[in-house]
Amino acid sequence: MNIAVVGAGICGSVMAYECIQLGHNVTVFEQDMSKQSCSFTAAGMLAPMAELESANTHVYELGLRSLALWPNIISHLTKQNHAVFYRDSGTLVLAHKQDANSLSQFHDVLQRKLGNFNESVSVVDPRIIEPELINFHSALHLKQEAQVDSHQVLNALHNVIGNQGELRLSRVDSVACHHVNGEYFDWVFDCRGLAAKQEVNLYGVRGERILLHAPEVNIQHMIRVMHPKYKLYVVPREDYHFIIGATEIESADDGPMSVRSALELLSAAYSVHKGFAEARIVSLNTGVRPTRLDHQPVVDVKGGLTRINGLYRHGYLLTPALVEQALTAELFTKACGQQLVTH
Repeated sequence: MNIAVVGAGICGSVMAYECIQLGHNVTVFEQDMSKQSCSFTAAGMLAPMAELESANTHVYELGLRSLALWPNIISHLTKQNHAVFYRDSGTLVLAHKQDANSLSQFHDVLQRKLGNFNESVSVVDPRIIEPELINFHSALHLKQEAQVDSHQVLNALHNVIGNQGELRLSRVDSVACHHVNGEYFDWVFDCRGLAAKQEVNLYGVRGERILLHAPEVNIQHMIRVMHPKYKLYVVPREDYHFIIGATEIESADDGPMSVRSALELLSAAYSVHKGFAEARIVSLNTGVRPTRLDHQPVVDVKGGLTRINGLYRHGYLLTPALVEQALTAELFTKACGQQLVTH
């Protein structure tokens, strides 16, 4: 089939990639490839259990499915000579001594929402797993969590799309069943995020992160620090690079990071490891994520059009599962079958 995908963020890119693997002719429409979108500024955390602190079990279950799907995507990209950093060592959830109640409350949340989780969660001394975390004496090790480098995976997906499909850098004024800007397609997948807010009831949630180069810090696991005010995350990447993030503001403002946010993030990082004091700031990034009032993703399938949106801060966590759901929807599979019969 001739398929259009509108939007080349992580959701649109994975959708286009999977459609190419299925043998479809794919055209991707994207207005801005400047690497400033929320997909490029995301930390790439695949952490369904950590997200249960505020998410429901539906997000958790979709996240588990995505965790099962990501390694296959990474493997296929690697075989096509696209190196993508992926690590599945899990997450350490920590709290400073004065915030120990926050860690206990998170443990209670997991127990309430999941019941028995003994195989996937351990109460550990973090200094045994990460010897440099000398300020912490207790942690939860969420074993079944992973991360992917957002820049590397998007660049790899875009390269495949450009080589095996068509990537159009153009403005999209209208998306409808079978049509993008009036051009006919056998099926259209609308993955525009906030650009589709007139068709999907969405609002923006601003996220902020700092990329540091910290040669004096040797941490291999993703870190979440529980705090009554903010939930800091530290994501280790290759060559002593670390993503520090925490802030979440209900705003569509995609302007530069505020001094207050930068100070809070850097101070919190320093409280985790003193080696961050000598780190170099590589970049300060902001992005606006699309969400609905209930923070649940939507996959809306009609004849000739599927809309996927509202992924909130869970873009990388949910995308493979939602793409799978969209591609196995009855209306779409019937359309594929009819196309085969016609030809």
